[in-house]
Amino acid sequence: MWVWVGASGFGVSPPSRESGPRYLCRPVSEEPIEIRRMNAAFNAGDYDAMSAFYDPEAEFVDHMPLPDAAQAAHGPVEIRAVLDAWAEGFTAFEGHVEEYLDLDDFVVCTTRWRFVSRDEGIELDWKGAEAWQLRRGKIVWGQAGFRDKQAAVEAVEQRLHAAR
Repeated sequence: MWVWVGASGFGVSPPSRESGPRYLCRPVSEEPIEIRRMNAAFNAGDYDAMSAFYDPEAEFVDHMPLPDAAQAAHGPVEIRAVLDAWAEGFTAFEGHVEEYLDLDDFVVCTTRWRFVSRDEGIELDWKGAEAWQLRRGKIVWGQAGFRDKQAAVEAVEQRLHAAR
């Protein structure tokens, strides 16, 4: 089934002119292999392998950064530093993707996050979303820490609009 996605939500009906810009997409039956492999490396704590999925000029923004971690990073080395900051604070730090949404060269993921704090062993479970842009098999843009799938789709729309 094809789905229309836009700022006003999701639907199976084509958009009207009044509903604003929308993009035709479909739920991914087989998730993009690059994102699946990157997520597996992340959950294994293999940040070197994960870094290999990023383009040298990749941009990353974390909308829920730790107080002492950078919110934005450019390139695999800076992105790795953000990951290392998160890993330092938690004994468990995992993200399990529950849904992939294919938006051409963008992928939106709905993810269940699990954290266990290193100092007090407090376990946190949070569901959020991420948006990724791939080009030639590499991640060139990513944003994490969205409250839900719709917020991640809106970030993709903003990126598309800015590129015009």
